Parts: sequence; C-alpha cells; structure tokens
Amino acid sequence: MHKVGLLMIACLVPAAGEEVTLKTLPKRFVGDEGRILSSPFRKSSYSAESVTRSVIPFVVISGGLIAGDRKINESLPGTLDQRNWSGRVSQLGAWYSLTGISGGTYLVGKFTGNGRAQEAGLLAMEALGHAQVSVFALKQLTNRERPLDHDHRGGFWEGGTAFPSGHSAGAFAVATVFANEYRHQRAVPILAYSLASAVSLSRIGAQKHWASDVFVGSTIGYLMGRATFKRHHQDSLRGSRSMPQVGMVRGGAALSWKF
Repeated sequence: MHKVGLLMIACLVPAAGEEVTLKTLPKRFVGDEGRILSSPFRKSSYSAESVTRSVIPFVVISGGLIAGDRKINESLPGTLDQRNWSGRVSQLGAWYSLTGISGGTYLVGKFTGNGRAQEAGLLAMEALGHAQVSVFALKQLTNRERPLDHDHRGGFWEGGTAFPSGHSAGAFAVATVFANEYRHQRAVPILAYSLASAVSLSRIGAQKHWASDVFVGSTIGYLMGRATFKRHHQDSLRGSRSMPQVGMVRGGAALSWKF
C-alpha cells in the first residue's frame, strides 16, 4: 500500500502541455501510463513532504477502513430495496456511462467550436483510462472478496475482484477533470463531486464493495484526474460560458448543456 500511495503522488508532477486533440490522445495516454508505471522506481517520486502530507494519511485511513469494513457493512440494513436502489445509482459510474458523458462532452465541443468542452471530454476519457488500468492491476494483485462472496469476510487473495472499486475510481477521475476544467463555475465542481460521491457510496449500499475499496478507488480516481488535467490543460481555453449538466434518467445517465 505504501508504494501505491507513492505512485499516485508521483503522478501529480506537471509537464509541459501539448495540444489536446483526439489525434494525439493515444500518444499522450501511452506516454503518461509509462510514467505512472515507472514512478515508484524513480528517486524523484519520493520526498519527505509528500510522504508526510499524503502517503501516511492515505495508508492510515485505508488501514482503518479495512479493519472496520465488516462492521460498516453489518451496520447497513442489507435489504433487497437497498441493493436495488444503490445498484441503479451506481450505473452512473459504470465505464460505459462515464465514457458516454466524456465522449458526449467532446462531441458537443467539437460541433459548437467550444475548445474547453473538447478538452474536458478528452482529458476525462484519458483520466478514466488511467484509473481503470490502475484499478485492474490492483484487483489482480489483491484478489479481495466482495461483501456477498463466500463467507462475507472480505479476505484478500481469495480470488475476488473487490479491491479497489472501479466505479469509484472512474467517477472521481471524470469528476475531477470537469471540476478543474470548470472550476470558475461553482456549480460544476459541486455537482461533479456530489455525483461521484453518490456513485461511491452506492457501491457500498449495493454490497458490491467494502468501504475501503471505495476509499482507495476514489483516491486513485481523484489523483488520476488531477494529474491528467495538470499535465495537459491549455490555459488559452479561458472564457467559455457553456456548462455541462449530468442527471439520472430511467436506465442510465443523461448529459445536457447550459449555454
């Protein structure tokens, strides 16, 4: 867990940006992914400040939640209605929903000549991809059982896929890009992080994940979204007044724009 925290902190180092376009997306993604994977082995990734301010709190909170996961899960009603409603909310954090929101934002920007929307959509897709790669790797390494698996103990290295939560990681990765891209429009960060939090909590309510799965997944998503935005955001895109709005509809999520 210590190395995982250091890896995510290392991702925050900004780099000189290049033009953010659909054509350059594959090259950017592969380059960034290489830096993410190699960061634990670079001396520059380690500093006393980052360990004290970020890694130690992350490890302590994660460890505390892992220790209390079963009690948190047992405190919930555990009814069928709880699982069903939570499952519906969590669909907003599914990869296809988040890809649709990000891709839809890019297309709106492309057809309206809105450079900020184009960048938000592309960077959100990049951050989502990075988050899912990291989540997949950790799932294979930890093999943790889900709350409804076998003996309901949430054991690690038991062949499960619970740790960390992919829905939480994806939701916070996309939310963080939008929150930073539209940080001067107060409603967007509030809406983005509220929806991401709702998705994360719904994974606990649906009994698909433990609280620690959600916390670690959310942290990964936030850091991937922040790192992607910091590395590639173009300051010249200031001034757009259009604002994305996301809501739940029957069967999934809906994306609309306010101009």
